[in-house]
Amino acid sequence: MPSPRDPDLLLEMQREIEAWVQSREHPIVVEDEVELFDLTAARWKLTVEFGKLLFEAWNAERSIARRVEAIAFRDRGRLGVFVRKPGGRETGTLEFRELERAEKPGGSRVANRARFRKEFLALLKREYPGWHFEHVSNRSDLEHSLSTWYTRGLARQGRTGWAFLGLSESEPVAAADGLLAHGLIWLDLLRDQSQRVTVPGLKLFLPPAAVRLNAHRAACLNSRAVQVEILEWKLGNDHPAAIDCADFGNVETGLALRRQGELLVEAHTTLLREWAGDSLEPMDLVPDPSGHSSSLRVRGLEVARVEGQISPRVYFGLEGSCQKLDKENRPEFRRFLKHVLELRTAQSKNKSHEFYHLQSERWLESLLLRDITKIDPDLVPQFIYPQVPAFSSLDRGVIDILGVTRRGRMAVIELKLHEEINLPIQGLDYWLRVKWLADRHQFHERGYFHGVELSTAPPLLYLVCPAFRFHSTTERVIRYLDSSIEIIQVGLNVQWREGIRVLFRRSARTDR
Repeated sequence: MPSPRDPDLLLEMQREIEAWVQSREHPIVVEDEVELFDLTAARWKLTVEFGKLLFEAWNAERSIARRVEAIAFRDRGRLGVFVRKPGGRETGTLEFRELERAEKPGGSRVANRARFRKEFLALLKREYPGWHFEHVSNRSDLEHSLSTWYTRGLARQGRTGWAFLGLSESEPVAAADGLLAHGLIWLDLLRDQSQRVTVPGLKLFLPPAAVRLNAHRAACLNSRAVQVEILEWKLGNDHPAAIDCADFGNVETGLALRRQGELLVEAHTTLLREWAGDSLEPMDLVPDPSGHSSSLRVRGLEVARVEGQISPRVYFGLEGSCQKLDKENRPEFRRFLKHVLELRTAQSKNKSHEFYHLQSERWLESLLLRDITKIDPDLVPQFIYPQVPAFSSLDRGVIDILGVTRRGRMAVIELKLHEEINLPIQGLDYWLRVKWLADRHQFHERGYFHGVELSTAPPLLYLVCPAFRFHSTTERVIRYLDSSIEIIQVGLNVQWREGIRVLFRRSARTDR
């Protein structure tokens, strides 16, 4: 294994791993035969710091950090590296793999995309005779934030054109989720680059599974800024079917009873205080959307879970290594809590430890819940609800933070710590649900905002992120949303763990 003091070998290893991952069509990272991250959807980086090569990967739900010590093996579809977990003494193996190795049998993803592109172009030529199809590609273009998931292009007839994007049903779920944002980015790029062609609209050709989600979102675009058509189509079909986005304006949504969660937390707090004693004070107990369990958290990191209402059971430890709490391991439980409290703090002595890095967005959320006025002085601290479950026909979503202004206007607060192309569209999903519920007076009925006279104005949407980690396309995507959706961007200091400071707060224009 290379010496930690040999920077040349560490840099050589870093370059080899980065080149391997970047040369793959769909890389994933695997540990102990468990897929940890899809590296086409997650964020990741390799850095040399203090004589160590560190690999980090993260998404909205979790993160990992590993110290890379040596290349373990090289295979046609795999690259293995010896790694050590933060604070760990034993060396394990982390594998970078091509997804096709794990998922076949449909042939390689490259071949599938080439086939889709060929048949998609043939469909366009059949359906739109007399139009010329230009810039047709599904190559990745990082400079312009264009993904290999989609086949894109420009249809032109004289000086008029329309942008198009096609999605194969073989692409991952994340591709359907990110499609509208990528389509708007592609349209915007064509408008900038096609000086002699007017491009008023965007056509999206989607497999059946992706239609409903994107039609709901497209119904909230500014029709004066962009004309969007959604057509349902997949390989093997002769003709696409036009979808009327007007049929998808509302997202029928259910809301969990607030009082049910409060009663659960009260009962579970009494139980946990018996087991944990005074160490419970700096922690938060958050009800699960299911209404049958609660999560004990240290600055957003779940350290224990209480399940059941009549005879509750306590499980402690991080996800994947939990154990049931009993009298015999009670001292271990308390030592574990003390250890997490020592490491998960801005003054931590080991900031490379997983206790410090895991669930960073939840850490930020926990700080904001203690003083939401840091985001906007107009927000009311007494009426702030974290992780509100809002169940729709699309999925079981959880709103990061739900609040209200001093004038009674509801506020949806979406948090991100890393660059995310889809941030405005994900925020739109939750805005839609809250508006649907507010229009039907569901919040008071379900126990939220007791005594507050809620405004009939549409909710505000706050997008909160470290100031320099808003994706470069964020404002471009926001410009295409309907002007009734008032969006406020809030940029925070990067060192928010040491104290939150707002570097800017600005209204984002949703009209062009």
